[in-house]
Amino acid sequence: MSRTPARNHQFDLLRIVFATLVILAHAPELTDSSNSREILSRLTHSQYSFGKFAVDGFFLLSAYLIVKSWQQRPNLMIFLRNRVLRIIPGYLVAALLSTLAVGLLAPGIDHFFRHLDLHFVKSIVAIGSPSTPPVFPGKPDALAQVNGSLWTIQYEFRCYLMVALFGLCGLLHRRIFWLMGTIMAVAAMVSPLRDICHWSLSLYPVIGDPTQIFRLTAVYFVGGCFFLYKDRIKFRPMFAILALAAILAVRIFDPTRIELAIVLFGGYLMFYFGQLTLKSLAWMKNVPDISYGIYVYGWPVLSLWIWFRHGSPWVAFVAATVISFILGWLSWHFVESPALSLKHRMQSSRTERSSGTALIVAEANEAKAGRCI
Repeated sequence: MSRTPARNHQFDLLRIVFATLVILAHAPELTDSSNSREILSRLTHSQYSFGKFAVDGFFLLSAYLIVKSWQQRPNLMIFLRNRVLRIIPGYLVAALLSTLAVGLLAPGIDHFFRHLDLHFVKSIVAIGSPSTPPVFPGKPDALAQVNGSLWTIQYEFRCYLMVALFGLCGLLHRRIFWLMGTIMAVAAMVSPLRDICHWSLSLYPVIGDPTQIFRLTAVYFVGGCFFLYKDRIKFRPMFAILALAAILAVRIFDPTRIELAIVLFGGYLMFYFGQLTLKSLAWMKNVPDISYGIYVYGWPVLSLWIWFRHGSPWVAFVAATVISFILGWLSWHFVESPALSLKHRMQSSRTERSSGTALIVAEANEAKAGRCI
């Protein structure tokens, strides 16, 4: 009987840290309507933020694990089923609850529900941030959304489809093709093309923002490389120190390339941490995977807290983090875990049918053998 692979507790911890950093990045931005007080933004002269850092980390980790998942079970229907069950139920509940909660509690309720239209439905179908009327008067439209964090979900799902396409074409077994894709994607990410490429507004809900496509696709390719070339990448303490030094050097001499340095060298540091055996994190085996819930509920909780309390962004960060952790726990136990249990039940049902078919074939072969004697 096959055993379920042990969870990587370092990856579990990193996901929770990344989700928390998203809240930390949004707290001053939602308070001030700017990122002037965002910590990492100040350290990098507005070139980078903890929000971008966290999303890049999520995409690096996702690529590593999703490419690994395809390699272990290269079946398109099973792959898509597993991906859908993992992210769509949690997304749908978060999107609808965010819309209802913020729409009912925010001061713009007098016109909010009257002006919900087909754009809202399209945004949900596209797995993006719910498209609603602005809910917080005086805030820029980008910050007046009911849940501005959900925009990354559609980009991640497109990356899932990219992995499936590579897998179906047999290109994941010839990893040089993935490496070539990585080089081209990274080149596009740092080229002026990223900022000047535009297309029809009608295509944005379907294809996405070209700037984010260049950026996040490149990050995903890099994360996939860390898995596909794991037998070639040597994780050593000295290399980790050099990677950290490289990040600091880029920060000092060319801050405009800090994201590229974080993705490449920071990615090395992240996977170096991920391959360590740390008994001190054994307690994580009892912690449910609440990171997704923290991420999808952080924005609406933070927005409402800031609107009604009008206080320090750092107090708002602490309060929203505590509440989001609770909502993440509830999301895992009442939405995500039940959805994932469907996957296990489908697998068990398929195994039983396969076993029954094998038994019938075996009995037929035995009968045939008996007739030949």
